[in-house]
Amino acid sequence: MSRLQNYIICLHFLISLPIVISILTLNLVEYCVMGQKSVFLLPTLCFFALSGCVEKNNKVEQASNVDGFVLISPKMLDGGHLPVTYSCDGESVSPPFSWSGAPDETQYYALVMHHNAPEGIHWYWTMYNIPSSKSQVNSGETLGEIGSNSVNNLLQYAPPCSKGPGEKAYQFTLYALSSPAKISGNEPVDRAMLLAAIKDITLGSTTMTVTYERESNKRRNQSEDRARPAEPVKLNPPMFTDSFDSPRCDDIRSSVSEAGFSSDVSVTCDKDYAYVASSTYPDHEMMTGITGTNEQIPVPAEGYAAPIKLNPKKAENFTTIDAAVGVAVNGVPIYDYSSQGELDVDEYDETHDTLALGQLDNCGGHAGRGDDYHYHASPTCMIDTMKNQGDDAIIGWGYDGYPLYGEKNPDGSDIPSGTLDVCNGQADGKYGYRYQTSATPPYIIQCLVGEVDTQKLPRVAPLSGDSEGIRADLRPPLGGVENLIHTVSEEGGRTMRYQYLGEDYFTTYTPSSQGKGCYDFQQKTISNGGKPESGTFCRGEQPSQSKSTTTTEHNAITTTQHSVTFSGEHNFKLDTWADNWFAAYIGDTLLVEDSVPITTERSFNAESISFSADYPIELNVIMKDFKQNDSGLEYIGARNQQMGDGGFIMQLTDTDTNKVVAVSNSDWKCEVLHKAPLNKLCESESNPVAGLGYCTFMSKEAPTNWLQRDFDDSNWAHATEHLASSVGPKDGYNDINWDSSAQFIWGEDLEADNTIICKTTIEEPQ
Repeated sequence: MSRLQNYIICLHFLISLPIVISILTLNLVEYCVMGQKSVFLLPTLCFFALSGCVEKNNKVEQASNVDGFVLISPKMLDGGHLPVTYSCDGESVSPPFSWSGAPDETQYYALVMHHNAPEGIHWYWTMYNIPSSKSQVNSGETLGEIGSNSVNNLLQYAPPCSKGPGEKAYQFTLYALSSPAKISGNEPVDRAMLLAAIKDITLGSTTMTVTYERESNKRRNQSEDRARPAEPVKLNPPMFTDSFDSPRCDDIRSSVSEAGFSSDVSVTCDKDYAYVASSTYPDHEMMTGITGTNEQIPVPAEGYAAPIKLNPKKAENFTTIDAAVGVAVNGVPIYDYSSQGELDVDEYDETHDTLALGQLDNCGGHAGRGDDYHYHASPTCMIDTMKNQGDDAIIGWGYDGYPLYGEKNPDGSDIPSGTLDVCNGQADGKYGYRYQTSATPPYIIQCLVGEVDTQKLPRVAPLSGDSEGIRADLRPPLGGVENLIHTVSEEGGRTMRYQYLGEDYFTTYTPSSQGKGCYDFQQKTISNGGKPESGTFCRGEQPSQSKSTTTTEHNAITTTQHSVTFSGEHNFKLDTWADNWFAAYIGDTLLVEDSVPITTERSFNAESISFSADYPIELNVIMKDFKQNDSGLEYIGARNQQMGDGGFIMQLTDTDTNKVVAVSNSDWKCEVLHKAPLNKLCESESNPVAGLGYCTFMSKEAPTNWLQRDFDDSNWAHATEHLASSVGPKDGYNDINWDSSAQFIWGEDLEADNTIICKTTIEEPQ
């Protein structure tokens, strides 16, 4: 509502004042909206300030938030889940909060937690007359005065303990008060009494809403829900009921068609974006010339849709992305030059230069960690196939809407040294700005100068169904691969062969009968010690949630109560439990791998293994929580769609002395490799797509030498210890007699941290 509209409303109010004076005396408090800021004003103030008032008959509990007045918690997000710790299934303690931005006149606060049930309102926590000097409350702490709850009418926090099915929503509301709440009588102060007492002294409020479903209720519904096949990953552009055209849309569409790629690449526009959709699989040779292979092989990603802004604007700051920064006119994503995370644009890093490391083929591209093909340098082979070859031909687009040209200006003139900015671009008379390729670093788009919504950017997720990590955990040497050859069969299969230190290695795949987008893999990789391996993996989700078809021939794998041969003077027994999957190594040698694939229904079990070794023991562990894709979610499309949570516990017993010599705890050093979703509101999306909207993710490769004894983990974080009530250990956990010092460990976030690697060194006890 404009300020003028507010003035008009207030004038109408003044004109009609004699008629409604009796009513106004009963409604002394109204909400007044000035711009975007909500405050309480007495009606009589409109006589002195034409600020515009809009009457709202809201009650205190519905008071609008004051701008900047926020309630946050270090343990949960607004719209997220209530951790089990704060329920009757956990520690039954109140959650922690902090707040800021209250109105200047605030003298006290009140905090209320309630749930709107079909039979009426239930309240679980009432605190009031909290001094304004306080800005936080710790878990289990009481501030000010405590009121009753509706569960047992006691003056304490009542943890949610719902017996009904499904998730329940719980709202925490913090009220800013101009004076202390005055409540007469000796009855316990309930929610209604408190709200009545603070009605006329409330300056504003702020809320946080979370949901919780008891684990026992989940289990009653999961057998039916889990049987439903998951929705496939949807990379396709949105379906439009109207056709949106614009000059920039026409230019993007023309750049594709004039280059001759319209048969494989489509361009669809809405009012904000042009979506360049393709399989990301180019029609030119690939992988030839690579010497520093990552052992990934290009797999088509049908329906990949790159969103290009139609109304680009320069941003105040440039944007770097640990993923694609744009797309070529043949539909292949464009990355910056770096092989490892977001780069420092002000300082060239040769150690992560994909071209300098020999990781790129003769066409400027390679397959990434998602077995997805993309460019890191000038797409020379694509340019050679373009119908409109020339310096004035657009060869790609940044996500911010600015075009990419070759190594010369569109008029054919050379680009003087030092002309290109840090993002590898310059001003353009037609488009305002343009990117260029270059023979020297950074080779191609290094960063984006225009405004870009990183929440909308697509990412190609790794192939699903790889429960054993035979594709996800590849870690070959940085160089030295010879004679790498990539071939494509008439049946649609692909093969990549190469040599290393005189040995032959290969990865091959063919379309699988399991379904569209699925491929039967066979491989012998450097990463996995040259062991023959096979599995069926899919671009998108597996056709069913049944057990993965992945098989491996690990000579060192053992399962529950089996032994493995390690040479050493001391005898040990390792006990572990993981949600959902782990693999443990002594140095770089596999000791034990979870015997239950991560995709198996209820993949919770304990593993015990006996072995001999010498001190000190370098123990390295990979831990994974199940996720259907890079969104980090499980049961996608079902009623119980959720993030899931992880957890790992371990103890090592010296069987010669029968003493526990090591346990999992915060002394371990850990690195999170996959975190998703980065915004937990993704969990509630009806059609979550990895990499889009709230469902963004962080994914990176493990350092190639992290299993080595001399690996420097000083920059890694310490493991986070978690309560058993938070992890909720299931099948197999109680089969082991755990030492009291053994702790559940994970990353900081049990729900969002999905893949973690950890290290610890076990010294001989003195």
